[in-house]
Amino acid sequence: MAAEDIDPRAHQVLADVSRVAVLETLRRAGHPLTVPELAEAVGLHPNTVRAHLTLLTEHGHVTAEPEQRERPGRPRVLYSAPAPADDGRRDYRLLAETLIGYLSTQDGDRRQAAIEAGRGYGRRAVRHTESVGAIEDVRTDADTAIHKIVELLAEAGFAPRATADGTRIELHHCPFRELAETDADVVCGVHLGIMRGALAELGAPVEAVRLLPFVQPDLCVAELRR
Repeated sequence: MAAEDIDPRAHQVLADVSRVAVLETLRRAGHPLTVPELAEAVGLHPNTVRAHLTLLTEHGHVTAEPEQRERPGRPRVLYSAPAPADDGRRDYRLLAETLIGYLSTQDGDRRQAAIEAGRGYGRRAVRHTESVGAIEDVRTDADTAIHKIVELLAEAGFAPRATADGTRIELHHCPFRELAETDADVVCGVHLGIMRGALAELGAPVEAVRLLPFVQPDLCVAELRR
């Protein structure tokens, strides 16, 4: 899919990283959630979550139904979201397509904007899988952090492998190859930002310095620095 084929207006609802986090939380929950439950899970104010849910519901990503209850009182509104038809990678692809379409309309440094968007996503991805208390109280050592980054990238479909010396992560498959070939600054910027955000959230003494796209036809390389 070429960047010019993506209508930013059609995907605007998913151009906000926090909104995507709300949607992903609903999909992973496995059962309907209330606004307070969502707010606690994603770390946002309930009013902010309500605003995100309004847009997600209007565009068909989320359904809202009143709670079935027999006791007196106003029933709570329960929100749910269907899981992707195949796997979690479809969510990630939509996010990448959305960012390309949205950032292509922006002025300024598009690559840096993409990195910052990816950084926020990486932080939230770690918070979905790690104990918040553990993240805040304990710094993750470099080897453990690299292992967790590899797991995160594997879940997204990159077929990653860390080198023995821990200075590089080799990505043997890009699930967004056609997008990266069209706009590497944005797509690869998002991926680099995700790694940087995840490492920062883990408090790891290691940094993702840069991402080298297509050093071989089926290989991209993320360079790390301890």
